[in-house]
Amino acid sequence: MKTIIEVPKIEDFKRVNELARQVHELHASWRPDIFLKVDEVINKKEFEEKIQTKEIYIAKAEDKIIGYMTLNIKENSNPILKYKKYLTIEAICVDENERSKGIGTLLLNYAKKKGKEKGCTDLYLTVNKENENAIKFYEKLGFRVKNIAYSMEI
Repeated sequence: MKTIIEVPKIEDFKRVNELARQVHELHASWRPDIFLKVDEVINKKEFEEKIQTKEIYIAKAEDKIIGYMTLNIKENSNPILKYKKYLTIEAICVDENERSKGIGTLLLNYAKKKGKEKGCTDLYLTVNKENENAIKFYEKLGFRVKNIAYSMEI
């Protein structure tokens, strides 16, 4: 099955939201103190903007959307830090019925390629500590922990 990565079209909005909801529901179950249960994870205006700026990509196989990711580029401007241009994966999802078939690897490799094309020095993403499968997957691909964030209710 040949999988392609491309910028989605407006008519892909519903399917991308179905995928986004799969991940969002996991996050809502792990962190109900932060995440609300919602029907629409990405609103239509945000979806359209991400299409225009090419910050969203879908993975398609046999005309079916089986994954997506959203990207963002940031540059540090702190004068006490070395210059870095970061490509951040804000969201990444492979349909739960299509996992372990190489689609996540394909999406991440595409993100790396895009980052290199844009002159990025690093690729970042965050993952919920409860998401053990994703952590194993990211580490297998060469990601390493760089920061640990703590939180406390006050």
